[in-house]
Amino acid sequence: MNRTSTLRNQTLQIGKSGSSVVSYQEEDAQCPVCKSDKYLTPNLKLLVSPCFHKMCESCIDRLFSAGPAPCPICQQILRKNQFMSQIFEDLAVEKEVRIRKRVSKVFNKRPEDFPSLRLYNDYLEEVEDITFNLMNEVDVAETEARISAYELENKDSIAANEARMANEQRFQNYQDEFERQQREQKREEYLQLLEEERRQKEQEKADIIKELATTNKSAQSVLATRQSITLKRSSALRQQSETNSPARMAMPAWITASMDADVDTKMQEAADFDPFDLQYEYTTGFDIRDDYDDPATEYLHNNKRARAGGYAAKYAYERALTDTFTGLTCSPIGAE
Repeated sequence: MNRTSTLRNQTLQIGKSGSSVVSYQEEDAQCPVCKSDKYLTPNLKLLVSPCFHKMCESCIDRLFSAGPAPCPICQQILRKNQFMSQIFEDLAVEKEVRIRKRVSKVFNKRPEDFPSLRLYNDYLEEVEDITFNLMNEVDVAETEARISAYELENKDSIAANEARMANEQRFQNYQDEFERQQREQKREEYLQLLEEERRQKEQEKADIIKELATTNKSAQSVLATRQSITLKRSSALRQQSETNSPARMAMPAWITASMDADVDTKMQEAADFDPFDLQYEYTTGFDIRDDYDDPATEYLHNNKRARAGGYAAKYAYERALTDTFTGLTCSPIGAE
């Protein structure tokens, strides 16, 4: 074995681990089918299959151009259009990202979709179990069946959440573009202001020279007068620049419509909310006396400073009695 082959084999052996997923340091520099490597063929391009095995473009064309065929490594049926470029250096990371992306398209619920935080945490735990099984190839058939059953059962909610996320992404893109245009507009206004100030200074300089040549006033008097005029013009120019309202992007109709719909929905939900099922009513069937044996408010009767703001002990009595009597007719929570 020559020195070149020895160095190449040492390079391919660096970073070997016991993982079932081939990492970037192991064999990504070599096509496992034709054994071509980037060491001798720098322009070699390797693509990743859905089963996360790498192959060069020549082998992919040769094996899958005629139609679906088994993977030469794991025998999984593949198609040519399923091969994609590798994004991450480590194939283990590549595999996890793709699996999580796929699972999140189906399990796309949010905390507000659950009545309690505990149920949402249980939901996240189930998602992590599914992701772990797919990543480590544990009970793959059973896990795929769980995903299919969930997708079929929650088809409507999945579609609704996808539409909501798409709308939020559109709004975020609009916000980014709006902020970019605002920054660009402020920059242009600032440059215009600097250019206007420069032009005024040149004009002022020419006016001073002309006035000194045609007037009998002293140079100090002319310069003082011109300096005062220059300061006033500069101040007026900056005030005009600050008061001019910048042209703003017109808000798209799809944003205003969605915002109005969200506000109306939240207001209606707030109006319809009743934790006690219409049993909660304020009680006013009691009389408030002028004085009670209450040490907490005793000092208010003779303390002018405490009563200077208009506060009186009767307000405390009224609130305490209202809180006490209100809701006495409500049934206990959970009772029929």
